[in-house]
Amino acid sequence: MIGSPLFWRLFLGGVALLASGLLLGGAGASGRTGAVLVGAVALLAAAGAGLAAGRLAGRARSLLARAAALGSPGPPRRAGRGDELARLEACLEENEARFVEQVEQLRAERNQLTAVLGGMVEGVVAIDLDRHVLHLNAVAAKWFRHPAPESAVGRPIYELSRQPEISGALIEAMEKRRQVSRTFDLARFAGQVDGPNRFELNASPLLSSRRDDEVVEGAVAVIHDITELERLESVRRDFVSNVSHELKTPLTAIHGYVETLLEADPIDGPTRGRFLRKIRRQSNRLGALVSDLLTLSRIESSAAEPPEKIVDLRAPAGEVLNLLRASGEERGLKLIADFPQTPVRVLGEDEAIRQALSNLVDNALKYSSAGGLVMVRLQAGNGRAVLEVEDQGPGIAGEHLERIFERFYRVDRARSRELGGTGLGLAIVKNVAMRHGGGVEVESEWGRGSTFRFWLPTAG
Repeated sequence: MIGSPLFWRLFLGGVALLASGLLLGGAGASGRTGAVLVGAVALLAAAGAGLAAGRLAGRARSLLARAAALGSPGPPRRAGRGDELARLEACLEENEARFVEQVEQLRAERNQLTAVLGGMVEGVVAIDLDRHVLHLNAVAAKWFRHPAPESAVGRPIYELSRQPEISGALIEAMEKRRQVSRTFDLARFAGQVDGPNRFELNASPLLSSRRDDEVVEGAVAVIHDITELERLESVRRDFVSNVSHELKTPLTAIHGYVETLLEADPIDGPTRGRFLRKIRRQSNRLGALVSDLLTLSRIESSAAEPPEKIVDLRAPAGEVLNLLRASGEERGLKLIADFPQTPVRVLGEDEAIRQALSNLVDNALKYSSAGGLVMVRLQAGNGRAVLEVEDQGPGIAGEHLERIFERFYRVDRARSRELGGTGLGLAIVKNVAMRHGGGVEVESEWGRGSTFRFWLPTAG
């Protein structure tokens, strides 16, 4: 410490100031007594100045060491120049620059984290030990009908949502230091149809490391909207159940007739022929069902983008009419086409479009009474090519219109099976239209016939 430049600068400066003051003050003292007095006071002043300088230099070194420690990972670039105060000043400047840099880095990381959480399709909610909201992303704010995520920060979790599953899961995860899962229903937010959404919540404790232990700082929950997943699961279950039923019915009939033919007493020719015709009919029905299932599976598993092939919609529509005209004449029905003279071009797949149009026209023929008329119109305008199939059948009651494009949904099950329907025709039509970026509509009234419109975007 005595070898410190700061010590000697302070010591000598203090001695000089004190000595000069004492000499001036004792100039009036006489002789030897005055000289002795001045010398004694000068010595005491020098000792006091040295002690004060030593303490100040020690404090400066201590502060310098602490500043250097805060400035890790390396010492300040200017720490070796000048005395303790100069080095302390340089060290503080270095640390200030590092502090500003670290603050900017933390701000950038926070902005990145906020952007990531804000871009998630899942809702995120975090609380502290006092059960106040630490973070709420935009998705969760929308679900909870909160005006702004930022305004929720600092408020109790109970004010954010009255759902006991949310606060309960977060508190349990925080107190028991483990992951907690919950499912709950929440009223749909604005812009959606009526009915609750189904949510799945996974909460985990927020842990931070302190020395050799992990301390709980709060809890965070990630919330998933599983409404669509549950709907699809329900559709899958219904589909499997319907397929099993539809396959079992013809198989049971075939099995019964075959067992009768094999085990019964000799059967006369007309009866045998009648049984064989029923077996053939059920086999055809089974084959049609399998064929429609394969068609539907192929359409649904195709690429999301439609084939980039230009198709003149008049060609597949004309082929369908030529194939089904004879079937209509057998039923005493008249099939009339109204097509434009100019091409109606769309981007699509020939076979899929042909299958959809065939299902629409075949349905119209099946459900029309003898002597009726089925009109097929094709027109283009406003970027859409529309094929319209109008029949004079019994029509469809209003309560069935929203569901007739579902798989295996039938308005009249008995009549549909009698006519050989599989319940998949309109589902195939809808899937073909959607895959090509189009749609299908129905306009009907009980007792007044039906009009189906199948439309696709025009090409060029």
